[in-house]
Amino acid sequence: MKEEEKTEEKVLITGAGGMLGSYMIAQFKDKDIKTLGLRAENDFVCDLTKDVPDLGDEKFMTVIHCAGTEAEENSMDLNYEGTRRLVRALEKNPPGNFVFISSYKVYSRDAGENVDEETNTWASDLVGKSKATAEEFLKDWAARNDLTLTIVRPARMFGNGVKGETLQLFNDALTGKYIHIRGNDARISLVTAFDVARAAESLYKRGGIYNAADGRNPKFIEMVEAMTANAGAKKRMTHLPDAWAAWVWRLCRWVAAINRNLAPDVVENRFKTFTLDGRKLAEATGISYHDTIKVMEHLDETYPYSYKNEKREINHEV
Repeated sequence: MKEEEKTEEKVLITGAGGMLGSYMIAQFKDKDIKTLGLRAENDFVCDLTKDVPDLGDEKFMTVIHCAGTEAEENSMDLNYEGTRRLVRALEKNPPGNFVFISSYKVYSRDAGENVDEETNTWASDLVGKSKATAEEFLKDWAARNDLTLTIVRPARMFGNGVKGETLQLFNDALTGKYIHIRGNDARISLVTAFDVARAAESLYKRGGIYNAADGRNPKFIEMVEAMTANAGAKKRMTHLPDAWAAWVWRLCRWVAAINRNLAPDVVENRFKTFTLDGRKLAEATGISYHDTIKVMEHLDETYPYSYKNEKREINHEV
């Protein structure tokens, strides 16, 4: 898109170098985008775990806050305190709209099936607690400054540049280190980062809290098998009876891959069905979610696996 075709609406995207940030840049490409992140190519280079960004006299109509982490060890520093630092930088010129990318982890792992936005947030881990705390802080700030706050709570997201726990699962699946326990038919919710970015672009002036999930709710093992298909050849995972899995873990728990897959707390969580109800977002935006499993397997003919924008080329391979 040529420069003269852009609108004058200024948009700040944080976490621009991350998985979701790249998709956000593409979705808001008709706006005057500024980016904030760790890398030198960003307009504002800042580590939100430590510093308050210097935004100068910039006045943004909209802020899309994607910066965050799934790593428990620094989740409070980035997800919560980093959000507070960003807000401190915006106090001079508050935006009209603020979009916060939260997480399904704000809900308890025991919340069950079809969890909707009215369900109480009762996070089971530090990542969820940091996101939930940031949500409450932003609600208060938005009310005091009369700005439109949109909170999006994505299910487990997939996209180019996936990191953290999901990347580790990818690696275990591809290297044959993932171990599945027989009888585990637990279902989970998934969503593509592309659809989350589309949702943010549709919702940022509307406000409200929305789950983002494609509604297919595959079994956990179906997701892992799709990860191997993503690399070119779908594999069947190693399956162990429950009793054997516990025995293997007791004998070999010092082996990292065994501990990642067979530790009692990991097994307990993977046996729990937890699914989000994403209908509120779909009804508000008219978006039809892509089937994340098919996208991962490269079987969705409607999904834009690659395209370009002015900032960089986006490869939408999951």
